[in-house]
Amino acid sequence: MHKIFKVQKGFTFLEIIAIIAIIGIMVAIAVSRIGSTDTYAIIGELDKVTSHLRYAQGRALRTDSPWGIRFASANTYFLFQNAVANPIMIPGEEQNQINLSKLTIDSATPLTITFDRFGSPGAANITIATSGGNITVTANTGFIP
Repeated sequence: MHKIFKVQKGFTFLEIIAIIAIIGIMVAIAVSRIGSTDTYAIIGELDKVTSHLRYAQGRALRTDSPWGIRFASANTYFLFQNAVANPIMIPGEEQNQINLSKLTIDSATPLTITFDRFGSPGAANITIATSGGNITVTANTGFIP
């Protein structure tokens, strides 16, 4: 006697559970990416400020004269050489004064950071508190992590 096997069509329970788990992971990733872009904008502006501080320090080292950044308010700053009263255009920027749209400087403003001809900000660490985290300029060496 021959047994007749029925051909079954469809998915097993285990396959359905695996597909649901994969879809769940994909949805979780998509939802986390759809969230606000403000965090990325803040990080970008924090990196920009750090880069501009390093630029001022590099200019001080190359020109053998003091350069610095002046945080005029909680959301504006500018580059200067020798005298704070003379804002200088930072390469790649459209104007002398940089306006921050997402990041705010929480340290007391106005705040001036000046690098001497050796790239040093002075004998004390300088910490710039911002809404995106702190920027520290190390004493004497001027190291900016």
